[in-house]
Amino acid sequence: MAPVEQIATRSTYLTLRASRVSPHSLIFLALNCLYFIPILGVFFFNYSEGGTITLADLDALTLKRTVAVYLAGIIAFLLGSRTAHKPALFLSDNDEVRILRRFEIRSSFWAITLVVIAGLLISKILLIPEGVYAEYAFDTQNMTSGMWNFSMFCSESLLLLSIAILFSTHRHNVRWFLALSAVDASNLLHGTRVFFMIGGLTLCFYAFLRRKLNWRVAVALVLIAIFIGYVVFLSRSNAVVDTEALSPARLISPIMYESIFSQLSLFEAVRSPQLWESLGSPHNLLLDTFYFLVPRFLFPDKDQALFIDRFGDLSPLGAFSGYAQGLIYLGFLFPLFYFVLGRIAAWLFRRAETSAFWTVGYIYFVCDSFFRIMRDGYIIPIKMLINGLTILALMVVLERGLNFLSGPAPAGAMTPDFSGHQGFAHE
Repeated sequence: MAPVEQIATRSTYLTLRASRVSPHSLIFLALNCLYFIPILGVFFFNYSEGGTITLADLDALTLKRTVAVYLAGIIAFLLGSRTAHKPALFLSDNDEVRILRRFEIRSSFWAITLVVIAGLLISKILLIPEGVYAEYAFDTQNMTSGMWNFSMFCSESLLLLSIAILFSTHRHNVRWFLALSAVDASNLLHGTRVFFMIGGLTLCFYAFLRRKLNWRVAVALVLIAIFIGYVVFLSRSNAVVDTEALSPARLISPIMYESIFSQLSLFEAVRSPQLWESLGSPHNLLLDTFYFLVPRFLFPDKDQALFIDRFGDLSPLGAFSGYAQGLIYLGFLFPLFYFVLGRIAAWLFRRAETSAFWTVGYIYFVCDSFFRIMRDGYIIPIKMLINGLTILALMVVLERGLNFLSGPAPAGAMTPDFSGHQGFAHE
């Protein structure tokens, strides 16, 4: 393989030096820490802002079981990544590097981006009569209409497109990423903060791969994220900014709320193991995934058919811990899911060396799917991943159609290929 210095000079590649933790393992560990550390804050330091200590109701036994679940998931994931055909957790050869091919922005990208933005804006207007802006849609159960789902599809598609341009060869890739992320941040509906957090995670991931993420930058990004999250919290809750509102406990509240409130289901699942079978109910995971993917106009009452909907009381404030769903769907076999997740991530990591489209898929899988699995369980990330793959496939088809109409590609141009390699005309 070519030396690091030689590969690093090629604008079509991003490189990762040997002996580093694989990117997907690092992201998985970081997300687990992000969600677990606040639990310790509640248990050991009695953090009670917003009623967190009361809602969590943590005791020593619940904490020990929660730790065991986290450790089992982390170990299984790392083993899955490590036991892939090529070791992907650690790179042992000092002369070896991993490369990610960077996406090339073509006319198909801009065409799809314009269509997605137009669809997003139109959906926001058409949602006005449904009253989703007047009241919180989660409380009023207004998140089931076809227009709502279309709006969320456009938001998720725009998130994927922002990832594609960030990991592209475009000279203004970061600026365009921020611009598309800003459009997505104007979602003004349930899920706005999720798109923001995934976008922030993706930007940190990009900075890490470009070797620009040191501890100072990391601290600055965390402080910025807390500040923006707090502004959103104040605006949504109509809270008054006073001395109490600016207390240290309030300042870290966005992180604490995101962690604790989305893990109430896990606390209850480990506290009451009689709620789930020891071997779980894996067939219901398949059925729930199928039902969730069926368009609502074909199956209007699909929510009532979902097995996981029976456990809605475990998560009264929304979100549903992936570890909790693992126990409910798979019982004590839930580490198998994370083992497979690690292997898939390692496989995508290797594929990203051969194709820019696989790079986008890999980044999307690591930054979007991992995050959603942590806070939303399994079936939502699966649907979002399929939506993302659909957008990528449409981009491939459109690009090939434009290439067919315009004739042969010019010398040196990149020819997108979703089959697993990235061709270079007359290379």
